[in-house]
Amino acid sequence: MSYWTKWLLLISLSSVAAVQAQPLQKTFSDWQITCNNLNSCEVRSIPGNNGLAMTLARDAGNEAPAQLRIDYGNRYSGKLPGGALQDNLLLDGQRLKLDLKHWEVEPHHLLTNHGISIDEFLAQVMDADSIQLLYRADATISLHGLKAALLLMDEVQGRINSTSAWIQRGDRAASNVPPAPALPQINTPLRAPQALTHEESSGLIDFGTWRVNSDSCSLNPLQREVSVSPLSDDKALLLVSCEMGAYNIIDLAFEVSRSQPYISKSITLTLPFSPPERSDNQLELVNADFDAARGELLTFSKGRGLGDCGVATRWQYNGRQFVLAEYAQESTCDAWHSSDQWPMLWESKSAPPQESASVEMQQQ
Repeated sequence: MSYWTKWLLLISLSSVAAVQAQPLQKTFSDWQITCNNLNSCEVRSIPGNNGLAMTLARDAGNEAPAQLRIDYGNRYSGKLPGGALQDNLLLDGQRLKLDLKHWEVEPHHLLTNHGISIDEFLAQVMDADSIQLLYRADATISLHGLKAALLLMDEVQGRINSTSAWIQRGDRAASNVPPAPALPQINTPLRAPQALTHEESSGLIDFGTWRVNSDSCSLNPLQREVSVSPLSDDKALLLVSCEMGAYNIIDLAFEVSRSQPYISKSITLTLPFSPPERSDNQLELVNADFDAARGELLTFSKGRGLGDCGVATRWQYNGRQFVLAEYAQESTCDAWHSSDQWPMLWESKSAPPQESASVEMQQQ
């Protein structure tokens, strides 16, 4: 195969990947990489429970912003004692030399968005074994797996053999790097649904109590909880707790007519991708919470009681069904960050209601 044929094939495959981005989260030795549906990627050193961690993040597309940060201490550990990072980092036992002209410098946090500074830093550390704190021997960043994680990032973003690649750099112009995929849009309801009356709520809760007794749930009937919320002016959302673990509750969800005779339909949450280390795309409603005013359904599955790992999702009701709006996952339980900082695997944006858009078009 000729050079030009290979090059055109690479561009073609990269373009397809940009349109059909498949979220991922993988571990290479002591590094975890996460890429979302926009091909934005983040790599982080693991484990973070020794207090010191390094993170590299980059968006897809030509001239996309990138960020490198080194942090000592986090929300779980709080502020840790010791001198400033800029004076106390070792690279394989020798002083790490940092040109901090284009860095944001705090005692225990170093950050840069400057492309050349990131390139210079990576060139210095890429083939080393570890970064270590001078005054705390166990606070280390293993560099094993960093190169493999960044190579996968370059591949996902179509940078291989381009001038913007971090690992397998070539002479292909950065302008040929494929753009980020389009951000999915979700139509939101025209307005919030009418609140449930007392009679509607009572009737639906009675129906839900009866319905759960006819289903197979391990939770003791006396411990099961039934909640109802307005889904639309003629439909309600019925949540019934069914399974309980140490810190997670699994619910069953039903779309039910607000008036008798009650007609119910089981609600299934279907992801537009298969999550890491899973072959299916069905999501259980774990610790579910519904905001009727916004039409948003939230789930939050803890990997352990501390809440430093797990899955958090947000679903938007569009008038017909729940559509995935956000999906965040942290597979590594290392007390590094809480759920509001978990890596994002799926993002979207709310679009104006379709009826409003059609009215505007008619008025033009």
